[in-house]
Amino acid sequence: MQDDARPLLTQLRAQASPLRDLIGHAERIAALDVALRRWTSEPWFQSIRLANIRGDTAVLFATNAAALVPLRYRQQALLDYMREQLRLPCTKLETKVRPKLTGR
Repeated sequence: MQDDARPLLTQLRAQASPLRDLIGHAERIAALDVALRRWTSEPWFQSIRLANIRGDTAVLFATNAAALVPLRYRQQALLDYMREQLRLPCTKLETKVRPKLTGR
């Protein structure tokens, strides 16, 4: 995150608002995505990112459909890791292909 955005985030976190909750949720998802990298160092997993946690469902985005093939075969192992190591209540995965945004 850029340094000039930090003072704004600090002020938004200090105010009681739905935006503060949204920022907190986004920061939690980002931290969990970093922690998820410990599950495997296989190259295909670099194309996967945690997008959201909705109840018992982990939403994962892949930059390409090919990365979802090995994930399909290892989804139970990933769910087990999320429950045991990250203490998430996830029992289901929802996957979507979302290519990386190119420069604007």
